[in-house]
Amino acid sequence: MKGLKTRTGQVVVEMILILPVFLGIVFTIMEIGNVSFRLIVLNHATYEVARVGGMTWLLPSGGPSKLSALMTSILPQATVSCTTDRTLMDPQAGIQNMDLVCTGSENVRLIFPISSIMLSSKGAPPGTRALHATVRMPIEQPLPQ
Repeated sequence: MKGLKTRTGQVVVEMILILPVFLGIVFTIMEIGNVSFRLIVLNHATYEVARVGGMTWLLPSGGPSKLSALMTSILPQATVSCTTDRTLMDPQAGIQNMDLVCTGSENVRLIFPISSIMLSSKGAPPGTRALHATVRMPIEQPLPQ
């Protein structure tokens, strides 16, 4: 009976040593899943902004302010910046093709304390991860008459 009591204490000590490591691994896996989900949502929102911007960029009512408002209506915490980039010349239409390059950014708050230490971005506030998604979309141009 004396050996049985010693074993019970050994299990408690081993559990106290291993449990924080195990929970840290589990919480980090859950945090990575959360950050991955937020990155997918940011990528989709940036794609939608670039799609609308590709169709309306050349219109008088289009432009960066409209796209920023669209991004905040999809993701309130996210920002978007769009620039144009010249691509190949269209020999049939005789016009210069352009792409709209939109970059969406969002600082995601990390949930768990242990994983927030490991996954935090350097330039972002403590306990947050900076996410960025870039999408290229061709700008629709009417053919010259």
